[in-house]
Amino acid sequence: MSRAFDDGPLDGPRVSDAGLVATEPDSISPSVRSTPMPIAAIAAALSADDAEERRQAAARLGRADVVDALPLLLRALGDLDWRVRKEATYACHRLIQAAPASAPAQGAEGERPPGGEAERERPSAPQLLVAALLDALRTSDDVGLRNAAIEVLGYCGRDATPALVGALGELAGDERKLVVDALGRTRDPAALDALYAALAEQDDNLRQSAIEAIAGMGLIARERVTDILYERLGDRDRFVRLTALNGLNGLEAPVPWRVLSLLIDDPILRPAALVAAALAESPEAPRALCAALATARGGAFAQLVRALARLAEGPLASHAVDALRAAPPEVGPRLVQAAAAAPGAGGAEPPSWRGLGADPVSGRAQALLLAAMARAPGAADAAVQAMIEPALVETAQRALGLLGAEALPSVLAYLERHIDPDPDLWEGLDDATAALLDGAVAIAEQGAREGAAGGERPAAVGTLVELLGAVRRSARSPSTLVATSALYGLAKIGAAEDFPLVVSQTRAISLPVARAAESALAGLTERYPETARELARGLALTEETQLAAAIVLEALGEADPQEIAFLTSVASVGDVRARRAAVTAIAAAAGVSALDVLSVSLADEEREVRLAAARALGRLYASLSDRASDERARARELLGLVRASGEPELVAAAAQGGAPFRSDPPWGDAAERMSAPVAIDGGEDPASAAGMSGGPPSGKVL
Repeated sequence: MSRAFDDGPLDGPRVSDAGLVATEPDSISPSVRSTPMPIAAIAAALSADDAEERRQAAARLGRADVVDALPLLLRALGDLDWRVRKEATYACHRLIQAAPASAPAQGAEGERPPGGEAERERPSAPQLLVAALLDALRTSDDVGLRNAAIEVLGYCGRDATPALVGALGELAGDERKLVVDALGRTRDPAALDALYAALAEQDDNLRQSAIEAIAGMGLIARERVTDILYERLGDRDRFVRLTALNGLNGLEAPVPWRVLSLLIDDPILRPAALVAAALAESPEAPRALCAALATARGGAFAQLVRALARLAEGPLASHAVDALRAAPPEVGPRLVQAAAAAPGAGGAEPPSWRGLGADPVSGRAQALLLAAMARAPGAADAAVQAMIEPALVETAQRALGLLGAEALPSVLAYLERHIDPDPDLWEGLDDATAALLDGAVAIAEQGAREGAAGGERPAAVGTLVELLGAVRRSARSPSTLVATSALYGLAKIGAAEDFPLVVSQTRAISLPVARAAESALAGLTERYPETARELARGLALTEETQLAAAIVLEALGEADPQEIAFLTSVASVGDVRARRAAVTAIAAAAGVSALDVLSVSLADEEREVRLAAARALGRLYASLSDRASDERARARELLGLVRASGEPELVAAAAQGGAPFRSDPPWGDAAERMSAPVAIDGGEDPASAAGMSGGPPSGKVL
């Protein structure tokens, strides 16, 4: 025997949930339900005036013999108090669960099945319940009893299907609708034939119940249910069409546009049709949705926006963009207005996003992206304004990227207002200003690449000059966020004349700004190598600019003997940041001749310098070929010292540079040799003679 809970989810509590429903704090404890009680005592309690006493009596029916309990269950299922009725349904569920999994099997020919004659002929609990409840549907007008009977019949699962199908042909009127509801609750695919046949009836209530039951079985018999729901999209009954469409949407089954186009103008069907349009696979869908945006109001407008946004993220993205750009002229401004409608701002048309069943921020974000795709007037200003709202920053950046160079004037207008030496004027707007700088630089960089690929000059040269001016001013901002964004921007779009500005910022008090200036200096060096080399010679003459000189030489990747001598000197006597930069630079520019400097720097008193040396050593070792055996052996020896140092950060830095600690077996032996203790008197130490190591065990990765 199968049960409903094996076939799919059901509404309402399960049998196993009886007494454990969180929303019923006064529910009866399992111990009360399981305590035996004479059937006569239960019958007397069910006649009590106190509803709580009747409820507790109904709970005990789940442990009684089903034959004795059946008349009492019917009485409890029809009780005036809904709590008693609910407890009786729980009792029925427990009886169903306690029933054997299947009826006694027939033995082979000439063989009698086990058990006595009475046991073989005794109906199961579900069979008894089904027969009794169907009889109650025929004879009782008690609404409470009927509703409870439908729930219990559903829990009987496949055991109830044949009897319910038979009753559907026998009963008349409202009883047939109740039987259809019960068939849907069984979650039995075998019930689909009877439910489908019910769709041919003239009774609209019956047909509506049948389509609801069929749609509810979509996850159990997907292919058959999908075919039936498609067929019913042309039904004469609007409710049947709506239920079929909602069922298809729940299964995410695409509906042909030729069918949807007939439904989308119906105010009742429109919400479901718009959801289906987002799943459509026809290029006609985005065109029709864009046309509808011109006149839609309130919730309909919000639904159209959501449907179009989903299409714009899927395989029809290009068609959605084309449709937005060819839409009626009213569409763009309405999308911009919707994107700018702040939460709680009533009276806006299109919507204020209130009461539309969706997150207002999500709706505004979708409208902003659609406005950018449409290149609507004012979309850039809306995107810039959205940068101030943390929840919309990511969407605003995407919108600016979609608009490209068209957005730069709006960005520049904002920067003109908010880049000022007085921090009080932009306090709280640092994030937005920094993000706008990043976005504007990305747009300019993309425009330069496209112009170079096409052999053309960027179209808005004047705008780019203005942007570069704003970025330069921002590099001196007292805001760390703004200054760092500007310096990273100069690395990408700055000119040779920006070297002095960037060099000065390498000495900034704010360490993040100074680090950003180092990156900017390296970026400018890669773009203007000749200017940078000439600059490095002058920078090397002054102690306060030695850091900048080392960064330039590292970015250049090569150095003459005089420059190598300069780096060697700075690596030992410069300040901490200069030593760190010199160590990295000499490894990049001098190659294997830098091993002496690296060996000294590995013992530097400053952690930052040691890490730079270990990283540079790992990078240098990875660059050596097998032919450079002597240099490779020496670099390996130094890496063995790093391995044996016992400093996990140092080992990690060398590995980050390229030292193959995990894949190269000789590292274990090198570590043991380099870390073995040496006796003071020059003799061999006992530990060393025994092959023991003072460093980490062979093969261990720190």
